[in-house]
Amino acid sequence: MKLIIASIVVFSLVILFLFALFPADISVSRVVQINGNASRVNAKIADLRRWKTWNELVTAGSSNDSSSLTAVKFDAAHIRLNGMNIALLKSSTDSILTRWEYGQKSFTGSFILTEMNGRIILEWTLRFHLGWYPWNKLAGMFYDKQLGPLMEGSLLKLQKELETE
Repeated sequence: MKLIIASIVVFSLVILFLFALFPADISVSRVVQINGNASRVNAKIADLRRWKTWNELVTAGSSNDSSSLTAVKFDAAHIRLNGMNIALLKSSTDSILTRWEYGQKSFTGSFILTEMNGRIILEWTLRFHLGWYPWNKLAGMFYDKQLGPLMEGSLLKLQKELETE
């Protein structure tokens, strides 16, 4: 019996040590190039009401039902959607910062606009602080696979909207 308890304690310590090697902060980023001017791109992102048309993280939160999109709060600086709150923290000509809250969890998002050779390079980054719990760090390993495709699809929709306007 003592051997079993000692084995469980040692195994737990090894697992805790291994997860201590994982970072407590992670980020998921995607980049797209857009033909157009920076002010149009900035206006499309800085007004959160316009996210309904291109942001798949917002439409995924509404279970893809367009009638539920009207039942939640969308204004220029806030989105409240099925327990998720998104707030616009700062908007300047070359960056937009947001705060996302879902239940007890919160994280930040940023859009960085860079003009290069007549094109706008838009980088969207979501930053997460995972804490020290091993199960949070383990879940964090899958954030890129979960959020990356939605972010990429959103940026492609945004690109298409801005280039066809």
